[in-house]
Amino acid sequence: MPEKELDYEYPKMLKFILAREGGYSNRATDKGGETNKGITHSTYDSYRRSKGLPKRSVKYITNEEVEDIYYNNYYKASGADKIENPRLALYVFDTAINMGVSVAKELERKSDGNLEKFEKLRRERYESYAKSDKTQMEYLKGWQNRVTHAKDFAHTVLPQERELPYQLGVEMDVDQNGNVIYYYDMDDYRNMDRDDFKRNFPKILQQTIHQVGHPTGGAANVSRPEGCAATYRVSGYIRSDVVKVSDYERTCGAKHLGAQKASEKYRGLSINQMTKNELDELLDELI
Repeated sequence: MPEKELDYEYPKMLKFILAREGGYSNRATDKGGETNKGITHSTYDSYRRSKGLPKRSVKYITNEEVEDIYYNNYYKASGADKIENPRLALYVFDTAINMGVSVAKELERKSDGNLEKFEKLRRERYESYAKSDKTQMEYLKGWQNRVTHAKDFAHTVLPQERELPYQLGVEMDVDQNGNVIYYYDMDDYRNMDRDDFKRNFPKILQQTIHQVGHPTGGAANVSRPEGCAATYRVSGYIRSDVVKVSDYERTCGAKHLGAQKASEKYRGLSINQMTKNELDELLDELI
């Protein structure tokens, strides 16, 4: 199954993009030149060449080609598919299309993930474009309106956290301080690819830290046999979302991995702050 079919927010974002890009255009003052549905002729030429297809006018681009280009050349290329906040992901995606992938990445980095700061940086960049090239001044109002529309759409339609592409077998519990602990077992890990693992990493790390801090205990409603060779019984309890959970048997898994050296070493770091080798070390330890 293509990755974009697992991204529940992407179709909404693409619908927003296409509604604002319009159809075929070939205005002399537009630096993009011949454009259709937001795709410039140069981008379309490169795409057709990469597919081993003959060159043709972007006027004849198909809907399938448009979707493929937007997803791979802008959404994924800008890193928007990896951003946990879909609202920020839309900001980056839309900026990549209208201003270029490198600019979108730059503004995302400078904003530190802050939506208001990203919006401010984007507006300032448009103003600098118009001031440096008076022929682009006629587009400034439209550019600024686009930023406003993206903001309105993001805050009205998109959530602040991504929905998981599938339902993980995750049980929730609450520690003595009222903190929610997410428990993943080995089957959950096996169902995750590397991107899924990164997406769930904050919860996984929280669980690991809890295990390290409570190597023989954990949540009060869990009774763990010594060594836990097979299964253990979880007593009924009320989850944090007020759903009643009945008694059930659960196989031993990630709850009993014991002290994790890598998790201690990299405690407090986010994925973006870790090198590939550090992340691989942590993945090898946890999976």
